[in-house]
Amino acid sequence: MEPKKNPKSDVSRNSSLYFAVGLALMLGITYMAINYKTYDPTGVVADSLNLDDELDEEVPITEQLVTPP
Repeated sequence: MEPKKNPKSDVSRNSSLYFAVGLALMLGITYMAINYKTYDPTGVVADSLNLDDELDEEVPITEQLVTPP
């Protein structure tokens, strides 16, 4: 008996190709989403450099204990 389906309308003949393309597409989108970086535009000021606020820390003087040999 001859099948009545048209062989061109068979979806399962390219299913592995569709799976591979979909998998590659999803892996690419996932890789790009993980490596996407955002920066806070208000935190970056490139037009001025303020050097007046130098931190002057006082280093405490430590005593070395000299024990007799």
